Amino acid sequence: MTVIILWAAAIMVAAVAVWQLIHYTSPLVRSWTPSSFKRHSAGPLSVLDSGRLEIDTGEIVILLHGLGATSDYFGDFYDGLSRRRRVILIDLLGFGGSLDEARTDFSLEAHVKALDEAFEALGIGSSRIIVAAHSMGAGLALTWANRHPGRVVRVVLWGAPVYDNESDARNIGASHGAMTRLFLLDTRWAERACHVSCRHRTTSGRAMALMAPRWPVPISTRASLHTWDAYQQSLNSLVLTFDWATVLPGEVEVTIFRGATDPIGNRSYLEELVGEADLIDVAGGGHHIALTNPELLYDLLEW
Repeated sequence: MTVIILWAAAIMVAAVAVWQLIHYTSPLVRSWTPSSFKRHSAGPLSVLDSGRLEIDTGEIVILLHGLGATSDYFGDFYDGLSRRRRVILIDLLGFGGSLDEARTDFSLEAHVKALDEAFEALGIGSSRIIVAAHSMGAGLALTWANRHPGRVVRVVLWGAPVYDNESDARNIGASHGAMTRLFLLDTRWAERACHVSCRHRTTSGRAMALMAPRWPVPISTRASLHTWDAYQQSLNSLVLTFDWATVLPGEVEVTIFRGATDPIGNRSYLEELVGEADLIDVAGGGHHIALTNPELLYDLLEW
């Protein structure tokens, strides 16, 4: 029995050492730090806000995160844009600080309405707006922009999950292992996992951090801040059943960055919708080019 205990302890020590090695040598962990912006409420949404500037370009940059993430995802990579513009990082309806246990409607229309109410609360009705969105946030960004073409001057997307049919969209996790299928799609097991996570958010957040050593711990631990309704309905309305042909090429200027190795989305269909001019392949980039290549947005905006 003593030998077994010693072996178990040795394995645990080795596992911790391996996790620490992977974590502290991860390029993303080494480069990521939290945003310096202040968090506050804006209508039904929680935001990280650089605040008003005495001298600026009259533009406001809005950043929208993807599925299972929060505004904390962006870290301080985009804080530098606030030297000339107001920058606002938003927790989408039902996620992060915008988590609402009592709400049951997280449809596309509910998300659009939440953005309208948040922007009204922020008092940015007359400002020129640039919306930049990662993954699941892409469809919402395009929908809101097309309904407000007089207010939005540009939409920038990273890793847009563009598919021409729901069947292909549901195969997102097909080639990425059981864990991806479990947590990414709206299956029975995903629902069970989500309910357990909701009951034990702190423990769940720590578990997610352990399962993702290459990610900054603050991002991983906040990944559980949503309800099943928020997760499942947002996934369905903004990814699985979203009709990209109704928003692309769009009413405003759109630039789409896509990592060359990104498994998410149908590139051929995306090019068919927007053309080569508005689709930029990022060599060596994956799905999270918003973090690995923040210079893309800086260069585009000529900050």
